[in-house]
Amino acid sequence: MLRPTHALLGLCAVFAGTARAEAPPSGVATYALVVGSNLGGPGQQELRYAEDDARRVGALLTELGGYTADRVDVVLHPTPQIVRDRLANLAVRVQADIAAGKQARIFFYYSGHARAEALDLGAEGLALTELRQRLFAVPATLTVVVLDACQSGAFSRIKGAQPAADFSFNSRRQLDSTGVAVLASSTGSELSQESEQLRSSYFTHHLLVGMRGAGDANGDGQVSVDEAYRYAYHQTLLATAATAVGGQHVTLEVDLKGHGEVPLSYPRAATASIELPSALEGQALVQDKRAKAVVAETYKAKGAAVRIAVAPGDYEVTVRQGTKLLRCQVVAPGTVVLDRCTTEAISVDSKKGGRFIPTWRFELVAGSGQERQTEFTRTLRDFGYQEDASSASEVSISAGRDLFGHGEYVGGFLSFVQAPGWRRETELEPLRFSWNTTTIGAMGHLEHPLWRQLFVYLDVAAGLGIGRTRFIDQDGKTLTNTYFGPSAFAGGGLGFHHVIVNELALTMGMRVGWAPVIENDIGTTHDSGGTFLGIGLSYARGGSR
Repeated sequence: MLRPTHALLGLCAVFAGTARAEAPPSGVATYALVVGSNLGGPGQQELRYAEDDARRVGALLTELGGYTADRVDVVLHPTPQIVRDRLANLAVRVQADIAAGKQARIFFYYSGHARAEALDLGAEGLALTELRQRLFAVPATLTVVVLDACQSGAFSRIKGAQPAADFSFNSRRQLDSTGVAVLASSTGSELSQESEQLRSSYFTHHLLVGMRGAGDANGDGQVSVDEAYRYAYHQTLLATAATAVGGQHVTLEVDLKGHGEVPLSYPRAATASIELPSALEGQALVQDKRAKAVVAETYKAKGAAVRIAVAPGDYEVTVRQGTKLLRCQVVAPGTVVLDRCTTEAISVDSKKGGRFIPTWRFELVAGSGQERQTEFTRTLRDFGYQEDASSASEVSISAGRDLFGHGEYVGGFLSFVQAPGWRRETELEPLRFSWNTTTIGAMGHLEHPLWRQLFVYLDVAAGLGIGRTRFIDQDGKTLTNTYFGPSAFAGGGLGFHHVIVNELALTMGMRVGWAPVIENDIGTTHDSGGTFLGIGLSYARGGSR
């Protein structure tokens, strides 16, 4: 049964796979389908590293998993139909192998956004129930599934099942004598996070490090499903325990009767490796100097050497030990020689794991509405003035920062409302009177996703109102005055994220304002607030997942 998991904000992924022998046994056909998508659904920002994670998974399978390149299908930013087509093609190839008397093993990986009931592939979604049905309709004898996703645990659910019936329970009934192993980074209500330092999701990164040899607990030169799970569980939890969202727990469900230990990778087959010696202790980071990329991050304990399979080349291994940092240069294949490492003093940082980078949101709104009818406007009518138009126009700009990562923005705004003009006919030129109100202040904005690209929002704001009046007499002379007063408004509406550029969104809503600012010579104050309908264009950028 899937055990409870906690994943982090912004990243959703599903990862499935089958192990194969280092040299595939005769009569066994092995395939991998690796899918990555940075695009998000409604209210989701574009991911940075999901597609890179998919590329890394595909490369490791051919490097250390024993898969041939022609049987590893890497698909990036697909539509749901493309995923369906690739699964259908995989089923055809497997059926042909079965007809030829072979067994089949499959490996499926998905990295990207997801919700409790579907994968979000840009503007469209692929239901998890459909994905599960299509995946397990492929007649493979062995399938390993790994989920690194927001709410990816919902992959377990099937239509009509009781809420407590998870993937383990249902898949065993469906697959009968076939084998399945499922790794998941989150339950059906959790989120996942990317790391800016690792340039990857925490879970996928640590899973791949484990498959490179760090997870080889028994030292037999291969990493089994169980070993990969234990390594990914502990390292992911360690890395995310102090992040803004909270610790992330990986889960494992297995039904591999008759299959024994199922290897995922064979680091002993690598052409090169870096060995972290038994005396080394601390948080170790292995970087490829040529590619300027993090290959592995792991906590190395004293007592046993750890070999990490890598490509030949120059690497730098940095090891954090309390308030000091070791920098060790290694040419792979090679071993970290502690006596040759340089030592630097560092300041202690209480935060582990990835950084939370607040998101900035900018919005431009234009609208129209009706100011309140007050004693001020009634006095104008009593003096014979008539209103030129029936509505006021408004333009506003705002900027806010999402400090918590949940769509709760706090910032400032500037708005300008032009009221309709008033006029009174005379024997000479008509008397003309008009006013406008400018407000500057603080603003809060809350967004909540509804369906696909659609979301609802709520705005509240308060600040200083600056009213300006303009009077033109019958001789054409102009008199202006400026007034100050409080101003506030609240409103809400619907928004729709752009299908291609998810950072852009179109909003439409209503706000109700209060701004007792404008005054006349007899001491009457006009509330230039009222009810306004507006259309806005917003842009949000930043944030970690």
